[in-house]
Amino acid sequence: MKRFILFTAVFFCGFLLVLSSVNRASAQNGDKEVYKLEEVVVTATHKMKMLDTPMSISIITAGELEEMGAKNIAEALRKLPGVIDVSAKDDAVAIRGIQSSMAGGPVILIDGVSQKIGDYRFDQFSFIPVSQVERIEVLRSAGITYGPGSARGVINVITKKSKKAKPINLDISGSYGSWNTHNEYAGSSGKVNQWDYFVNAANYSTDGYKEEKQNRTSGLLKFGCNLSEQTRLGISGNILKNQHDTAYGLWKYDYQLQNYRRDIHFPKSETDQKLIWHNKTDQDVSIYALEFSHKDSELFMDSVLSYTNYKETYIDNHDLFTSPSTSRGEIDDKDQDTYTFTVSGGYNFEFGDVGYTPTIGLNVENIEFCQRRTYPLDPTISTAAYDFDIYEQQYGLFWDNDFLFGKKWGLKIGARVDEAELKFEDRVPNKVDVDETMYSWSVAPSCHFNDKANVYVSAGKNYWFPTPRYYAWAAEKGGNENRPEDLKPEESLTYEIGYKHMIHRVFNINLTGFFTEYKDKFAGYYEGSIWKGMKNTGEAEIKGVELEAGGRVLPWFGYRFSGTYLNAEWTKGEMRVYDHPSNTLVLKNIEGYDIIHIPQYTYVAGLDFYPLEWLKCSMDINYYGSYYVDYLNRIKYPSKATVDANMSYSLKNWKFWLLGKNIFDEEIENVHNSTGKLTAANGEPKNAYYVKDGAYFEAGVSYHF
Repeated sequence: MKRFILFTAVFFCGFLLVLSSVNRASAQNGDKEVYKLEEVVVTATHKMKMLDTPMSISIITAGELEEMGAKNIAEALRKLPGVIDVSAKDDAVAIRGIQSSMAGGPVILIDGVSQKIGDYRFDQFSFIPVSQVERIEVLRSAGITYGPGSARGVINVITKKSKKAKPINLDISGSYGSWNTHNEYAGSSGKVNQWDYFVNAANYSTDGYKEEKQNRTSGLLKFGCNLSEQTRLGISGNILKNQHDTAYGLWKYDYQLQNYRRDIHFPKSETDQKLIWHNKTDQDVSIYALEFSHKDSELFMDSVLSYTNYKETYIDNHDLFTSPSTSRGEIDDKDQDTYTFTVSGGYNFEFGDVGYTPTIGLNVENIEFCQRRTYPLDPTISTAAYDFDIYEQQYGLFWDNDFLFGKKWGLKIGARVDEAELKFEDRVPNKVDVDETMYSWSVAPSCHFNDKANVYVSAGKNYWFPTPRYYAWAAEKGGNENRPEDLKPEESLTYEIGYKHMIHRVFNINLTGFFTEYKDKFAGYYEGSIWKGMKNTGEAEIKGVELEAGGRVLPWFGYRFSGTYLNAEWTKGEMRVYDHPSNTLVLKNIEGYDIIHIPQYTYVAGLDFYPLEWLKCSMDINYYGSYYVDYLNRIKYPSKATVDANMSYSLKNWKFWLLGKNIFDEEIENVHNSTGKLTAANGEPKNAYYVKDGAYFEAGVSYHF
């Protein structure tokens, strides 16, 4: 298969090279900068060019999202260095491989406002329409701006707003692809005197590769008043509705995988033909915000007051046809209200050749979450353990300082303190009341050895605060060995060295090396064969290298590359796993073993061709290295490579495109068997698989006025 992919890639490149020679001189895109080091980054203490930030940051623009035909945000993030795809039935990513089981990973922001949704805090990407996105900024370094959780990275989704001075700008697009997938979008924006507006409506629907149906509709309205050229007051409202039918968990074992790969419903086993059924999720999200910003040559300030309401109905159908119990087909109704306030500001001082910019920021979060369960087949069944309420508050204060000594040397140093309070109570009753104070810091000296290059070193300490569900499990199941009051935030200490250089349009580079020590890292806890929740299991080390490079070699030819090397292993800890070949549970020391689900190597290699002024052709090879499935590294999932291709044609205000993803239909799954369980003594690994998308093809058109 690898030879076939290589041969096809070479053939495709050769074909496009011949085509490009027809009219090389007509390509007017040749002088455009391909790399984004001059982009202004907002996911920092204050706005600055990406080149100048002493942090590892990547940017995905709206144009790139359109070109890659991303159906959701997670699909686009997988193209970035350091971002590992850990999706199963829900979209999810892990930055630098750091994510605990059954919990979210990085901090998720929408326009700088943290989105902590649900008791599991899974990454909530699927309800955010790609058509609303102006850019996505991904921070991999241990920054201090966004508090607990930043140890696992930060993903800031920045929605569109009016940028042109015309009273009316119009954008319409539509596409149709495999699995009856269609995406429609219409938006309008404009500016009249000091007033600006942006309105957008979108619909996305698919039957899914495995008949996993999804329908997502949304509407976004932004309205602002520019009090001056430096000051803006704005309001926004975003309403989203997402419906998703998905296969249950990771139920497909070898028999189902081989015989029912693309079926959402499949027999329980080879000898039991009762069907595993699918689950249904309905999500309604409303986000309202009041924003104020000011920036002049010296003073700057940003503040946001926001309210988010999240409603979800989850129907668990998986055992409707496999069990006679009346405690099946349960329905969980979830409701969450989140109130946030963030404000930051600073001043640019000049003392001769020394520049000093202090920034002070404050954020407050108040979260109220409740879940109620019903059993339609038997309303008398107790729901005491599943009817619960969560109250969570977090307060954070940071002070960041940027120094510039002449035009060459820089120093960024800052500190942060966070107070987190969480209360959990169900009707058993189990109660949790925790209060944690966390102190973070970062320091990063840098050197601009010319005006288009930056070298920096940094060190930073940060935390990941456990999800409410971890505390709930500890209260319900943990016993004396895993009490809620014993759970501690994960602590990380990261050292980093980076090199950013806009050498020439032919070659631009963003290179980062890092080393991270983790304390109190979470993993599943067992007593005998009984699972007792998630516990601070031990310590770990992760080191790696991240590379982004690109350029325009000729007016008709450009290239892109992003790659990652990761080495992640436990340095301390014990885990209950299955011994081989006896298939009995034993307690083992996991020191020195690689952390599961983290491939050592991943990369995306892309080629862009501009044979004519109005035509662009691209091809990406996506490589995902092998990784270990179990804690003792006895089961390995092999490496995979997929190929994407895209062709777009622009004519005045119109754009037409054809694209294909995984065009050779490589079979890819998310596989789980962390304890190394066998089918029986001396048997085969009993891996559970979740099948991912196969080959996808799409055609689309857009109009911009």
